This record gives sequence, structure tokens and C-alpha cells, in this order.
Amino acid sequence: MNDLVMKPVPVLHREYTGAVEQYFHTLFPNRKRTVLADTEPVPLPVDIEVLYPTTEEPFYVIHTLGMSATPMTYPEGTESSEVRESYSELCLMLPSDWPFAHDRILSMGEQAAWPLRMIRDLAKFPHAHHLWMSYGFILPNSESNEPFTTESDLCGVLMVQFDGELGELTLDDGIIIQLLMPVLLYADELEAYDRLGPDALIERILDCTHESFLLDLHRSHVAQGLLK
Repeated sequence: MNDLVMKPVPVLHREYTGAVEQYFHTLFPNRKRTVLADTEPVPLPVDIEVLYPTTEEPFYVIHTLGMSATPMTYPEGTESSEVRESYSELCLMLPSDWPFAHDRILSMGEQAAWPLRMIRDLAKFPHAHHLWMSYGFILPNSESNEPFTTESDLCGVLMVQFDGELGELTLDDGIIIQLLMPVLLYADELEAYDRLGPDALIERILDCTHESFLLDLHRSHVAQGLLK
């Protein structure tokens, strides 16, 4: 994921960004919010919006703005002769005590903002590499399973998609934008993916997080015993 191919791609639907932004404001109303602009807009610009915790919903909602401005397409040579396109944005939830700096304006460069940088890079990845990202898509942070942060051994992601309103939105022109969430994995869970599959792996993770999708840097490993 760290090795992005930085070649610009056409931005075909910049107007989708505004629709996505308004959709998240509707789903999570009455929140303080800020948008962090992409200062390196290749292969396409992807901004990050941060929706701050509330008393009723004590967690951050982080989502991308711009991934859906260009569709993902199946690469040439796939089994289907029909050209298929898909539009997506990414979202992530962080606990309310996430250690963002509170004495200055939030920036992408601060140490605690690594999840924001992560989902921005993830949003660019399929466009940079002409890949199709959907439910069950799995990706290590690097070939050597380098952790995302020194505070945890989590080193890869598995894309999941909710049912209902947080799973997709339909635009006025009929286009459906899939909303995907990266669930972070340990190295042994990445290795166990082929044996378990996405459904069983996510079920195991939710069992140990008490059904919470909030990012937990210190959750238990769920693939013990499977790799012997």
C-alpha cells in the first residue's frame, strides 16, 4: 500500500464529492467537522472529512471525499467481457479518546493522524493500480507486513461493507456509491485469510471487540492455532 504509482487519472465526476459529504452530514448530524484537503492530488485528489464525537455518539467518523470522482473498472483480461464500473468511498470510526492534538488545528501531518493518511492512501490505491476494491478486498501495509504505527502490530486491512445506510448511497443520476470500511488485521490474520474467508474472519474479530467496529489498536489476535 505504501508503493503508490503516482500517475494522474481523469477526474470524471467531481460533483459526487459534494453528494457524499452531504450524505455523511445527514447520517451523522450536529457534529463539529473539518475537511483536510489533499495536498498531493495524484492519481486523483482525495480529501478527508473528520466528524467529531458527540455525547450521543462518542466516536469519530472519518471518511474520504474524492475516491468516487472516477470509477474503478475491472482490468483488461478478466473473465467478463462486459465492462463493469464501481464507485466507492471509504469510512472509518475512531474512539472518542483518539489522541489527536487539541491545542491546534487538526492536520494530516500529526502523528495520531495516521489512520487518516491510511484511508487516503487506500482510496487512491485502486486508481493507481487499476484494481477493483470491494467487500473482502485484503491488502498488507507493505510486503514485509510493516505495522501502521509503532503502537500496534496491525499491518493490513480487510474491506467490509455494512448493510443499510452506511453501506451505500444512491445518487440522483442512479449511480450507487459503495461505502467500504477497512478493518485492520495482524500478520497472522492476513495469512489466515485464505483459509477463513472474509465472513469468518470478521465474525471472529467482532466476537473479540464486542461487535464494535471502532479501531482498537490492542485487540486480541483471532487467528491463533490456524497456521500450525
